[in-house]
Amino acid sequence: MKVTGVTAKYKAKIGANEILVEEAKNEKGELIYIFTSVKGVSLPNGEKWTPKTDDAKDLDRNNITEDLKKNFRKVVQLL
Repeated sequence: MKVTGVTAKYKAKIGANEILVEEAKNEKGELIYIFTSVKGVSLPNGEKWTPKTDDAKDLDRNNITEDLKKNFRKVVQLL
Protein backbone atom coordinates (compact mmCIF):
# COMPACT_ATOMS: atom_id res chain seq x y z
CA MET A 1 0.00 0.00 0.00
CA LYS A 2 1.34 3.41 -0.96
CA VAL A 3 0.40 6.65 0.74
CA THR A 4 -0.35 9.18 -2.00
CA GLY A 5 -0.94 12.21 0.21
CA VAL A 6 -1.49 13.44 3.74
CA THR A 7 -4.61 15.59 4.05
CA ALA A 8 -4.31 16.58 7.73
CA LYS A 9 -1.97 16.27 10.71
CA TYR A 10 -2.94 16.40 14.36
CA LYS A 11 -0.99 16.07 17.59
CA ALA A 12 -2.28 15.05 20.99
CA LYS A 13 -0.73 14.62 24.42
CA ILE A 14 -1.93 11.55 26.33
CA GLY A 15 -0.29 11.38 29.74
CA ALA A 16 3.45 11.41 29.10
CA ASN A 17 3.01 10.35 25.46
CA GLU A 18 2.69 12.64 22.46
CA ILE A 19 0.84 11.14 19.50
CA LEU A 20 1.00 12.35 15.90
CA VAL A 21 -2.08 11.45 13.80
CA GLU A 22 -1.87 11.77 10.03
CA GLU A 23 -5.00 11.54 7.90
CA ALA A 24 -3.85 10.16 4.54
CA LYS A 25 -5.08 8.54 1.35
CA ASN A 26 -3.66 5.46 -0.32
CA GLU A 27 -3.34 4.79 -4.07
CA LYS A 28 -6.96 3.55 -4.18
CA GLY A 29 -8.23 6.80 -2.65
CA GLU A 30 -9.13 5.14 0.66
CA LEU A 31 -8.78 7.19 3.83
CA ILE A 32 -6.26 5.80 6.33
CA TYR A 33 -4.93 7.03 9.67
CA ILE A 34 -1.26 6.85 10.61
CA PHE A 35 -0.53 7.01 14.34
CA THR A 36 3.02 7.78 15.45
CA SER A 37 4.39 8.04 18.95
CA VAL A 38 6.58 11.13 19.02
CA LYS A 39 9.92 10.09 20.48
CA GLY A 40 13.49 10.96 19.65
CA VAL A 41 15.82 8.44 18.07
CA SER A 42 19.61 8.65 18.17
CA LEU A 43 21.10 8.15 14.73
CA PRO A 44 24.46 6.41 14.14
CA ASN A 45 26.10 9.76 13.29
CA GLY A 46 25.18 11.13 16.74
CA GLU A 47 22.27 13.32 15.64
CA LYS A 48 18.82 13.01 17.17
CA TRP A 49 15.74 12.57 14.96
CA THR A 50 12.09 13.23 15.90
CA PRO A 51 9.00 13.29 13.68
CA LYS A 52 8.10 16.77 12.38
CA THR A 53 5.15 18.07 14.43
CA ASP A 54 5.38 21.85 13.93
CA ASP A 55 2.87 21.76 11.05
CA ALA A 56 0.35 19.61 12.98
CA LYS A 57 -2.76 21.07 14.59
CA ASP A 58 -3.72 20.25 18.16
CA LEU A 59 -6.31 17.48 18.15
CA ASP A 60 -9.72 18.80 19.22
CA ARG A 61 -11.81 15.74 19.99
CA ASN A 62 -15.02 17.75 19.58
CA ASN A 63 -14.26 18.73 15.97
CA ILE A 64 -13.07 15.47 14.37
CA THR A 65 -14.94 12.79 12.44
CA GLU A 66 -16.57 9.84 14.19
CA ASP A 67 -14.24 7.48 12.32
CA LEU A 68 -11.14 9.24 13.65
CA LYS A 69 -12.63 9.34 17.18
CA LYS A 70 -13.21 5.58 17.09
CA ASN A 71 -9.68 4.84 15.86
CA PHE A 72 -8.11 7.30 18.30
CA ARG A 73 -9.92 5.65 21.23
CA LYS A 74 -8.53 2.25 20.18
CA VAL A 75 -4.98 3.61 20.05
CA VAL A 76 -5.30 5.34 23.43
CA GLN A 77 -6.46 2.07 25.01
CA LEU A 78 -3.23 0.43 23.85
CA LEU A 79 -1.04 3.03 25.60
